[in-house]
Amino acid sequence: QRKALLGLKPQSYEHSLDRQALDALEKTGGLKTLVGKVNEWGLERMLRVQLTGSHLRVGPDTDPSLHELLQDAARCIDLPLMPELYVAAAGELNAFTSGVRAPIVVLSAEMVDAFSPEELQFVIGHELGHIKSAHVLYYQLAEFVPVFGELLGGITLGLGELAGAGLQMALLNWRRMSELSADRAGLLACQDANVALTVMMKMAGLPKSRYASANTEDF
Repeated sequence: QRKALLGLKPQSYEHSLDRQALDALEKTGGLKTLVGKVNEWGLERMLRVQLTGSHLRVGPDTDPSLHELLQDAARCIDLPLMPELYVAAAGELNAFTSGVRAPIVVLSAEMVDAFSPEELQFVIGHELGHIKSAHVLYYQLAEFVPVFGELLGGITLGLGELAGAGLQMALLNWRRMSELSADRAGLLACQDANVALTVMMKMAGLPKSRYASANTEDF
């Protein structure tokens, strides 16, 4: 029986490198302008239409077991906002979260097939950790850095291409550090360190033929 961590605050599990990278990002010139432009362009609405129109929504009737994992992960890390859960045919082991006002968690069908329920609990908890820590807005910006790269020079209020490049680097650096905090949230959701390690091994490229013999101690 997993314990519900009532009153859990993001600061209690967030990694120090996450906070340091976020502080550096928020001091980078052009960030507020970029956020404003993204809202003006309607990026979140565009992503929501694309995701909800292209993938399978998980619910208590369509996939009760996955829906229950979502609810249990949210209960464990005390996330009052219940996001929508979708499954996508991605061709790889992958999961991500989109949407600030109405979050959506997407799991690849390949991950659902390859992972045990406990491992999926870790992955879902990881994604819910991004939501609980309010990572999603900046994460979406980092995801679209290649698209923004051509536009940043023109919208940084005279800061120029150099400032735009600095903002891209700050976003990408923070994105990597934020994964450390999200992994901790995943561990709090599944509450089994060995499960977290097997997820890491599979994501790192462990062949399916070796799943049963995975050695987490060596890893």
